Amino acid sequence: MKIFSIVILLLLLFPFKSIYPQKELIIDTDDMFICLSVRMDNNGDFVATCIRDSADYNFKGGVVKFNDALQYEYYEPQNDTAYFEFKDLIVTDDNNYLIAATIGKNIGLWKHNHTIYLVLLNENLELIAENFYELPEENDNPYLRLMQNTDGRIYLTIDEPSNFLKGTLEVSPNAEILKDKMYFGMGHPTLNPFPKSDGGLYLLRGNPVPWAFCGITEVDTCLNYGTTYLFPMEVNGIMYDMGTRGSCKWLNDTTYLLCSEGSLETETVDLHIYKINNHHEFLMEPLMIGHEYYDDIVPNYQSISWTDPQRIYVVGSMQPSMNFKSTYYVAIINEDLELLGYKICGGDKNTWISGIIATPDGGCVMVGSQRDYHAGNPLDGEGYIARFHPDEIITSAAETTNPYDSDYMLFPNPGSDQLNIQTARKGVKIEMFDQTGRMVVQQKLNDEFRNHISIDNLPAGLHHCRLTDKQGYVENKKWIKQ
Repeated sequence: MKIFSIVILLLLLFPFKSIYPQKELIIDTDDMFICLSVRMDNNGDFVATCIRDSADYNFKGGVVKFNDALQYEYYEPQNDTAYFEFKDLIVTDDNNYLIAATIGKNIGLWKHNHTIYLVLLNENLELIAENFYELPEENDNPYLRLMQNTDGRIYLTIDEPSNFLKGTLEVSPNAEILKDKMYFGMGHPTLNPFPKSDGGLYLLRGNPVPWAFCGITEVDTCLNYGTTYLFPMEVNGIMYDMGTRGSCKWLNDTTYLLCSEGSLETETVDLHIYKINNHHEFLMEPLMIGHEYYDDIVPNYQSISWTDPQRIYVVGSMQPSMNFKSTYYVAIINEDLELLGYKICGGDKNTWISGIIATPDGGCVMVGSQRDYHAGNPLDGEGYIARFHPDEIITSAAETTNPYDSDYMLFPNPGSDQLNIQTARKGVKIEMFDQTGRMVVQQKLNDEFRNHISIDNLPAGLHHCRLTDKQGYVENKKWIKQ
């Protein structure tokens, strides 16, 4: 199909609005449209896997391709009887798109995806090849992740936590299955694969044994599971719960970063970023981002990416399970785990992010979804694509054009006895005013990422907070005292 014809068809089927030119794209449909995993191809364009869901749970999977100007095309299999979910993808040396998907039954909300579906598209989103791999039994919703090693080998990992099925396939660039190995009874999740120097791979796994919270399992080129290196729960005398979601990426030949949800206390959730050597030993205490005290929070660490280790992008979502007002955060750190910039984004737009990729120009591209839980249809959500440059994250929100950017997170909100303020800004002064306009707090914050203010003596009700950094940039926030 010609590119022009595809674009015209998409404009009819999926009208979109670009809220901020060259910055943000909303793919607006009447269904739930979620962009999942994003890659850059060899021509500098971007491709992302996506899922489109309808009110009758008729799932369809597809691929969105877009350029730097956020003009896009869309591919979806033309099969009305099958139920697809496109999960992950890589770009081959020939600039084809190898996609890992599942096919299953449409049985309502409870999904049975019993077949792995490998799809190969060319750069014009034309189907080149497809292949199928039957799982040994019906599965709810297996997680699929694709990885290409430095020697060119391509691996697909399979994780079905509901029935303790794990597996690894070696796949050719033409979507052919070269090797396969399945494991049963391995209940602890496989989080993500990353390269091993001898041509195999490592698997980051959550809770590989009852007394450890995370570990790295070796997999050789014959797809045999080998040694599992268990990470300590304690670093320099501090206990960390390392969570069940995360990923790893090599900084260099001897050091990698591990990013995982975790907590210091039962009521808190964070993104922890650890620096680890190639013997799987922790080199320093982790950097913690996204600290929350909400009981109903659903933390979503999603992705980390960089082209320059002095400018590492981290993205995650704050997704409360009850009020549905989710925001996402973007942070820039360096390889020494120093926080360079931090933004809370999305406002009350219920935006969450599924993936991020750093770009050669020093910026990043993120994909995800914007949901409207109050529109009467619980499956009403738009595809979301955003571009950021480092200045937009490091610079004060007062200097940016996006009204939903914020340099400050105030929590809990509402709160009762302590107000926590999280920011990367320096030299910040906070002034709080009650409903009569009377100033009730005036305090200079220290230059740590988190500050704590005792507010147990403040009157209940709405308070207006004015935060001024050392450059004189002002941001206003609202906070409620219970």
